[in-house]
Amino acid sequence: MQTRCIGLGVLAVGILVIALSILYVTKSAGECNVAYIPLRGSLETYVPMDASSSAAATASEDVTYAVRSTDADPSTRAIILAVDSPGGSPVAGEEIAHALAGAHKPTVALIREMGDSAAYLAATGAKKIFASAFSDVGDIGITSSYVDQSQYDAQQGLTYNQLSVGIYKDMFDPDKPMTVAEKALVMGQLQIDYQQFIDEVAANRHLDESTVKSLSDGRSFTGKEAFDSKLIDQIGGIEDVRTYLHQAFGFVPVICGVDR
Repeated sequence: MQTRCIGLGVLAVGILVIALSILYVTKSAGECNVAYIPLRGSLETYVPMDASSSAAATASEDVTYAVRSTDADPSTRAIILAVDSPGGSPVAGEEIAHALAGAHKPTVALIREMGDSAAYLAATGAKKIFASAFSDVGDIGITSSYVDQSQYDAQQGLTYNQLSVGIYKDMFDPDKPMTVAEKALVMGQLQIDYQQFIDEVAANRHLDESTVKSLSDGRSFTGKEAFDSKLIDQIGGIEDVRTYLHQAFGFVPVICGVDR
């Protein structure tokens, strides 16, 4: 079955494990009191241990573990999710959003270069979202597109022999054209996922569904546009997050992996 992805989140064929860097930035700074958890590259539920490509990916199981373990750590005063990702698995985005929403300590999502699609969904679980005015934010939409190479196969003299039980079993096979019934089935499933995405963002951001839907045509926004549309809370970077934590919660933030 073809994997459905949110917006730009096309799954990488080969991916680089960055779980160790997640643990490093949350635990290595000695006297630090703010966890800094990165979400970089394609967002997946897990990253295969045999990944060999240089393309980066983040596993939601690593991020959720980091969120929950630092939330339980009495020396941690707040959690920052540092986002630089085009998105990926909607399940992964949902898992991270729920972990952040369930944290007892202050949570901040900091969108750096990009926080799109599933990565944006993940960020909405934080109590506050910051982004640069130059950031790429949003991209609320669902895709399951693929390449149909059946005409090319025919030109090469190749014949597709369908041997499957279940009329929808091989509907994403690139060597055969998709039937009308198959396309209708997939589009129906995508509409369900699309509505769920909208509902999650609306609930997490405390926005009307109609407002989110008007912003959910698959485009991304600049940080300034996202702020004006209430997709984020504040324009700024890590120093602005530091100031916010100090002023709102009355402690001096020392950010793990940032304040060295």
